[in-house]
Amino acid sequence: MNDFSIIDGIAHINDPALYQTWLDREDYKAAVAQADTPERTAVKRLLVDFEADLARIVRDDTVQENVVDVMNRYIVKDYVQHDPNAPGNGRDNIIEHFRNVPTGPGTPTPPPVVSVVLDGDLATVMMKQPTPDPENPGKTYDWYIVTVFRVRDGKLAEHWSAFRKMAAPMPGN
Repeated sequence: MNDFSIIDGIAHINDPALYQTWLDREDYKAAVAQADTPERTAVKRLLVDFEADLARIVRDDTVQENVVDVMNRYIVKDYVQHDPNAPGNGRDNIIEHFRNVPTGPGTPTPPPVVSVVLDGDLATVMMKQPTPDPENPGKTYDWYIVTVFRVRDGKLAEHWSAFRKMAAPMPGN
């Protein structure tokens, strides 16, 4: 059995180990980014690679060393942020915000991108994470995380998040 399949544009993960290794799997990232034209594939791949690079620096505990390079590679300087937990607009603000994400031993690998849907210059990224079910101890449910980006000139220009404002913001915010 394959460890994943793509059905109707959504990755179905058959092997739980893929939740840890997805960001290093070229075959997985290429399959999730596949589209009907090379231009659309390139935009989808931009989003998949962005999420994978962010996940990698969290997993490897190298945020401080690599966040500026990652953000400069993917995000425009005048980035517009609509996440209520982030400190404001601009690439510099998102860099500072990301410097405060939890990393280190015991930090789980961020969830895999399972789908990218394009509509004009908007891209919706869907990630999936099996999560402990508070109503059924010992069981999990699939938590889908949806986020939307505006893409401009091959970079991320604007972001909307489905998250609610946290009671206690991350340090530095």
